[in-house]
Amino acid sequence: MVISTLAYTIPRGMVIVWVLVFALRLVFMLFVAFSNSRLAQRAWPFTNVHTLDPANFLRLCAWALCALLAGMTVFARQHGFAMHIVLFLGWSTCASILLIPLCLLPRNFPTWLDPRWHDSVRKGLVDELGNLLPRGGALRTSTELTLSGGQKRQFSTRITLPLGWQQVKEAPSYLTPAPLAPSVLIVQGPMDYHHLCPPTLLICATPASSEQRLPLGTLSEAIARQVPGWFTLDEITQSKPKASLMCTGTYTDEGVSFTAIQWAWVEKLDSSTFVTMSATATTTTHSFPKYFDEISRMVKKVSVA
Repeated sequence: MVISTLAYTIPRGMVIVWVLVFALRLVFMLFVAFSNSRLAQRAWPFTNVHTLDPANFLRLCAWALCALLAGMTVFARQHGFAMHIVLFLGWSTCASILLIPLCLLPRNFPTWLDPRWHDSVRKGLVDELGNLLPRGGALRTSTELTLSGGQKRQFSTRITLPLGWQQVKEAPSYLTPAPLAPSVLIVQGPMDYHHLCPPTLLICATPASSEQRLPLGTLSEAIARQVPGWFTLDEITQSKPKASLMCTGTYTDEGVSFTAIQWAWVEKLDSSTFVTMSATATTTTHSFPKYFDEISRMVKKVSVA
């Protein structure tokens, strides 16, 4: 009865516009929320979808679906569709109305229903298990160093972390022992789920007597003495950071092949105080090509003051 009344009351042209408007609204919301296309990514900031949690997003979708089905029901009645089709659309409209209060119930919705999580996936902010990656950013630490005369000296180290990297308190057991200790900071990258070992960068500091560069071969000899099975691939000098040595090699730990790079250079804190800095990056050989560039950028931009 209600359907027939609406069918004879509302002009056909208005019903068509009604159906098109709510169909486009529903499709657009779903497109922006879940599509991986560039258009969806560009439209994302200009819609209210990016502000919605799963419950409110589903509630808006339920409202749009309800209005769409109601319009389709009236359209079907106006154009003489079979009665079972009209009734099916009518009962579907009633069922969609029931979805609206269900969306407001206090419950945890699956992550895949959250449009904000899908946007993080599009931007590469989610790892292989669906967990959000750390955002990276600038990191500054303060370190107290004991000089040769027993004096204490404070200095700060600043590093810019790329997406997916974060500071950790302890070095993993598989990390290459660093001959230049103590550690200043340890940062860790995204997990390598092939071997369950994330890439790690360990920065250390020790007092130095002068600003003179370390002799070529120093790093490979020191690491070889501490790491069983260490094989040096090369050791070269670099202009960044600050006339450094860079040693690259491989070793195996519990059946997993690792590739490590260690940089070492001397920083001048004041006219008479020098400190030797070392940065040791360790990754599985499997993930080394993936993280080498961003590790190199991190190390080259380390600043000490």
